[in-house]
Parts: sequence; structure tokens; C-alpha cells
Amino acid sequence: MKAEERINILMVDDSPTNLLALDSILQAPDRNLVGVSSGDDALRYLLNNEVAVILMDVYMPELDGLETAEMIRGRDRSRNIPIIFLTADSTGGRHLSRGYSLGAVDYIVKPIEPDILRSKVAVFVELFKKTQEIKSQAQLLQEKNLELENANLARLKMLIDLGQELTAEHDPWRVLENFCRSARQIVEAQESGVGVINGDGKTLRYFFRCAVNDDAGSPCAWGAGGDSGKAVPQIARRALKHLVAERRPLRLNDTDELLRVNGKTSELVHSFLGAPILSGSKVAGWLYLVNKINADDFTEADERLAATLATQVAVAYENARLYSDAQQHASALQMEITERKQAEEERAQLLVREQAARADAEQANRTKDEFLATLSHELRTPLSAILGWSHLVRSGKLDEPQMSRAFETIERNARSQSQLIDDLLDVSRIITGKLQIEPRPVDIRAVIEAAIDVVRPSFEAKNIQFETVMHQEGSSVPGDPNRLQQIFWNLFNNAAKFTPEGGHVRVEGKCGAAAIRISVSDSGVGITPEFLPYIFDRFRQADGSTTRVHGGLGLGLSIVKHLVQLHQGSIEVESLGKNQGATFTVTLPIASTALTVIPENAVEPEPKSNGLPASFSAALEGLRILVVDDEVDSRDLVSAILTRCGGEVNCCESAAEAIMAVKNWKPDLLVSDIGMPNEDGYSLIKKLRKLRSKQARQTPAVALTAYATNEDRERALSAGFQTHVPKPIDPTTLVRSIAAATGRKL
Repeated sequence: MKAEERINILMVDDSPTNLLALDSILQAPDRNLVGVSSGDDALRYLLNNEVAVILMDVYMPELDGLETAEMIRGRDRSRNIPIIFLTADSTGGRHLSRGYSLGAVDYIVKPIEPDILRSKVAVFVELFKKTQEIKSQAQLLQEKNLELENANLARLKMLIDLGQELTAEHDPWRVLENFCRSARQIVEAQESGVGVINGDGKTLRYFFRCAVNDDAGSPCAWGAGGDSGKAVPQIARRALKHLVAERRPLRLNDTDELLRVNGKTSELVHSFLGAPILSGSKVAGWLYLVNKINADDFTEADERLAATLATQVAVAYENARLYSDAQQHASALQMEITERKQAEEERAQLLVREQAARADAEQANRTKDEFLATLSHELRTPLSAILGWSHLVRSGKLDEPQMSRAFETIERNARSQSQLIDDLLDVSRIITGKLQIEPRPVDIRAVIEAAIDVVRPSFEAKNIQFETVMHQEGSSVPGDPNRLQQIFWNLFNNAAKFTPEGGHVRVEGKCGAAAIRISVSDSGVGITPEFLPYIFDRFRQADGSTTRVHGGLGLGLSIVKHLVQLHQGSIEVESLGKNQGATFTVTLPIASTALTVIPENAVEPEPKSNGLPASFSAALEGLRILVVDDEVDSRDLVSAILTRCGGEVNCCESAAEAIMAVKNWKPDLLVSDIGMPNEDGYSLIKKLRKLRSKQARQTPAVALTAYATNEDRERALSAGFQTHVPKPIDPTTLVRSIAAATGRKL
């Protein structure tokens, strides 16, 4: 037991006075005196504590000393604890005999003689100490034996594993390399080395060295005749002569002459163990080990182990060498066959590649032809409606309801064409790698609700039941709000398109620790197993025939997948087959909580104006507005819109005319197209900002362009425009932009 541990002595007496007296008599630094007032308390204490001796009063209420002793003897843990009874009855023969029968070692009659009590207790305390020391030594011995047994088992396992590893290895170089590393670990040395000798008995063929502190645990290697210049290889080479001569292991310590370098004891080598690697009666190489870990010298057991290892590697190396030689001969014989087979396989593979390339080209041509036919149809259909209704409007024979229907149809089909063009431009940007996003934390619920608002009329028109379930409020993702809205608008639009009258669509969002999953499920026409792998391919449609029911170019889902991937997310689709509906699941990473989330009102559906509000009739009154556009129809449209809102409009068709007009007419605001021949809108705004006139330099400018990406918008603002309005022009958006640029409130 540890010297600082105190020995427990249990005192049992119902009298506090007696306990106090016992405590004062037996008090000592190495003792822990525990006093309890009942047999129950004594039994309770003995459940979890060891004591050297128990001093117990015979006469106690409820459970007396003899009954308590009987219960103590009934427990395995406490049956051998010596008990000294204390009694005031000097004649108690019956109690005396019963007490001894219960294992009492002594009786002390009250009043107690302190010296007698101390001497008797001291005997049992000393006995307890000796017993604990014996137990401790026995435990240490058991642990040491177990540790030794485990070490031997581990070493035996390592030997078996090494044997299997070397047997499986057919490269002689690798055999020695693996053996060098394993030998150091098995013998527990700081360093190991192994060398193989050429037939002349002098020249080294291979030499490996593995140290305990090697980086990455890999051995160092030298070629024939190499020398590291360090103490260990020098000593190993000198020891080689003795190993060759004696053909038995060599064990040295730092007093041996062989371990000296230049006449001095090496600081690197304190003990050395070498063993010859024998091939028949010849020494084929040697193994050496340096500095026993956690010991001063190598032992006889280590010497025997090194000899075993040397024998093991000798067999493995010879087998690997023979196998390598046989492989070289076999390789030479099989070279011609291999080359012939390789040529045949290459011809077969070339034929397969040609057939696959031909099939791919034919499929690409079919896909291209189908796409061009679809594109022609999708462009001509809205054009037909626009031209047809335009002719009817010009005839002047339509009443007011028919006129309203005509304008609605023209606007709807114009927007349809605009969407087709946007999709084509997006695909072009995807192919060229120019489609980019501007990520920032966005409230995904707001994005989804904005996309739903755009598609809601389509659901209502077909009486489709629409359900949205978001399991967590305020989930945000890092992304571009407009592109995110485009993703879900496409998915919702597809659900509306392919779900029959009276069907249902469900949108469900689940937020995890690192990502949010939004699924869009419908009860529509479903996806056949044959087409499911191609659902996200560009220009691919399940029905590409001229009799197809649903329109579109087959670009939407391809764009959706690319946009999802740009947001570091993924999209999956599931469908049980035709008329079984489909589920698209988008997974997006969650934004960092340290960033500010874009509020819901920052993501709005694209407005669909039915015309200028009546309140706009004088919105631009008193403003002199210069309109620059090389396209006369676009120029006239902008002029008509601005004139209707009270603006005074002057039009130019080139940048040069615009500069002259700015100097002479002095407009309050410039509206310029970007794409113009000879000199574009960017050149115009740069020249405008360099004019001498302060008024001209500070003239607000609005950019009009069919280039409607975020990059185009940023470029326009960087060039000097105050705002950017994409084509096709929405009149309300244009007027609001001009009002904002000139500081007017609508």
C-alpha cells in the first residue's frame, strides 16, 4: 500500500463518550479512526471500505455487538476482519465463548487500559499493512507477468504477420525494405539495417536502414558501395567482417572496441546486435539493430530473436529472387503473345469507339434536328398569335373586350418569346462557362413564396391543389436570389404544366444541420424509367414528336441543374413511371449564421404590368429626356411611353448625335441603348462624363439593353449609368427607374 494512505480502524459503540475516548487513545498520523453508533452503521460502512480491525461494544440497543459480528462474518468481503469486543462485564462467560465462536480475536474489559488497547490494535494495524503490501506486490507481479505475456504474444503475432507479408512479396527489394522496418519494431530497437552481399562476398548489393525517427516511417536506402558517412553504417560494416567469419549473432555494448569510432565511444550507439543472413553455408547478408528501446543492452532473448528473423528473411529473399528471375524469363516468352493480344484488343476497342462515336453523332444530329424543329415551333407559335392579333387590332373592327383580349394575348406571347430567349442565353452561358451567380445569404422561404406567386395563376387555371410545408422558419442559404427563384419557378412551372386538371402539387422543405432539402412533388404524367437518366440533359424531351402535348424547348431542367450546382447543391428526381407523378428534390447548403439574411421583401416575383397606372400620367412632367437607340421601333416605343407620362422627349439614333444634343439641348436625363453600331452605349456614357459642362457630366443616365445578366448590370453601373433596364422594356419599370434617377417620388 502507498505510504500516504491512512489505515481505517472501525469503532462501534452506542455511547459518544466511549467513542471519543477510543479516538483519543488510538489517534495516530497513519490511522483513520471511524466511529459509528450502531451495528447497522458499521455494516453500512464495511460495504465499501477496508478496515484493519474492528473495536465493538458488546451491549448495544437494537443490533448488539455479537449479532453485528455474526453478520460481518456472513459477508465474503468482511469475514476475515479481526474483531476486538469491548465489554463492561468481566464475567461474561457465555458472551465470551459466543464471541470467540464468531471470530473475535480478543476481549477487552471496560474500563479500558490505554496501553493495552494501543498495543493490541498496533499488532493488527501492522498485520494489515503487511497484508496490503503482499497484495500490492502480488498484483504488480501479476501485471508484470501479464505485460510480459502480452508482449510475447504481440511479438509472436508480429513474427507471423511478417512471415506472411514476406511470403506474399515477390520483389526482393521490397522484401528487404519491409523486413528492415519490421525487425526494428519486433526487437524494439531505435534503428535497424539490412544488407545483401554480392557473390564476391564484399560488395553490397542492397543496403536499407530504418530509424525510429524517420519521417513517414520509411527506410533510407543506399545503392551498391554507398555510405551515409554516419557512425552507425561504419560500425555495421566493421561488424560485417565478424559476422561473415563467425556466422553467428554478434552482441556488443558501449565497452566493446567495435563500437568505437576514431578511437572514441559513439554518442549515437550504446548497444549493437547483428545476425548473419545465411544462404546455405554462405553468408548472403546481415541484419543489425542499434540501441535497445527502454533498456541499456540487448539480451540473449533478443539475440535468439534476431537469429530467427535473419533465418526468416533469408528464405523470403531467396524465394522472391527466384520468383523474380522466373518472372523475367516468363515475361520474355510472353512478350510476343502479349503484344499480339494488345494489338487485337486495340483494334477491337477502336472499332467499339468508332461505333460509339457514330451512334453519338447520329443521336446528336437527331437531337439537334428535334431541337431546331421544336425551336421553330416554339418561336413561330407566339409570333403567329402576335401577328394575327396585331392585324385584327389594325383592322379597327374589334370591340373593347376583344381589344383587351388582343393586347393580353400579344403581351403573354411576347413574354413567352422573351422567356425562350432567356433560356437560350442561359444555355449559351452554361456551355461557355460564363453563367455566374452573386451569392449572399437568402431566406429560402421568401424565394419559394416569390416563385409560387409567379406560377399561382397556372395552378388556379387548372384547379390544381397546391400545398406548401416548410418545417423550419428562417432557413437561409448562400445564393443569388434571382437565380434561386429561377430554379423553383422552373420546377413549379413544370409541375403545373405536367399535372392534369384537379391534380395536386406539394412543396416540402426540411432543414438539417448543414443543408436544407426542398422537394416538389406532383401527381402528373410522371417520367418513364427509360427517360429518367436523361431528364436533366439539354435539348432532351420525353416526347419530341410533332404530336407532343406539352410545349417548351427542353432546357428548363438542364438550366435548373446547373444553377443548383453553382449554389454548391444537388438535385435529384424520382418517379415510379408513367402517370405516377414525379418528385424533384433540391439540396442546398445552409448559410453561415454570422451573415445577414436578405429579408423576404428583397425577393419579389417579376412584375407583370398590364399598362401604365393612371397616376403616372404626369410622373415625368417638366423633364427633358434624351432617348438614344439605333432601332427606330424601340426608340419610338420609349418616346411614346415617356411622352405619355408628361416628359419632353428628344430622340437620336447614334452616340455622336447624342453628344451634340446634350451640348445644345441640355437634357435632364439620358436614356441610351447599349448595343449600337459604330459606337455603343458604354462609349457614349464615358464621353458624356468627360464633357466640360458640369451639367452634362452630372446628367443622370439610364441604360437599356437586351444583355440582362447581373454582369451586364454591374458593367453598366460601373461605366457611369445610374440604373439598368433590361429589354423587352416594361413601361412601369422604365418610368420608375427614370423617376428614381431624377429624385422623383411616384
